[in-house]
Amino acid sequence: MSGESRETISNLRESLVSDYFKLVSSGDVSGLSNLFSDDSMIYEPFSKSECLIGKSEIVPFLRTVIMANKGMHYNLEIEKPEQSSDENLVFVLVRFSKGGSTTCKFRFEFQPRDESNCLRIKTIHIEFIH
Repeated sequence: MSGESRETISNLRESLVSDYFKLVSSGDVSGLSNLFSDDSMIYEPFSKSECLIGKSEIVPFLRTVIMANKGMHYNLEIEKPEQSSDENLVFVLVRFSKGGSTTCKFRFEFQPRDESNCLRIKTIHIEFIH
C-alpha cells in the first residue's frame, strides 16, 4: 500500500466505518451507496435471503436501515484487532437504543483500493448479540 503505515490504513478503515453510521443517521442513501464496491455483499438477519449481493440489492436495504434508525441512538465500540489479524477487517459492537436497547456486532471487510485510490466496503456481516 505505497508507503502508508498500517496504523494510517487502519485509521482510514475505522473512519469509513464511522462514515457509514453517520450517513445512516443523516439519511444519505447516495453517500452510503458510494461506500460500497459494486459487488459488495451484506449478510444480515432481517430479510429472507441469506445475503444481499451488489448495489441493486443493497440500496433498498440501506433505505430500510435509514428508516428503521430514525430517532435511534447508538454507541459504537470499534474492537482493536490483534497485530496478526486480517487488516482488511474491522469489528464493531453497536448498542442501539430507542426505548429499549439491543446490541449488534458488525464485521466490515474492505476490498483493496481501486484505480481511483478509494477504499470501499466489500462485505458487512450483521449479527444480533442480544
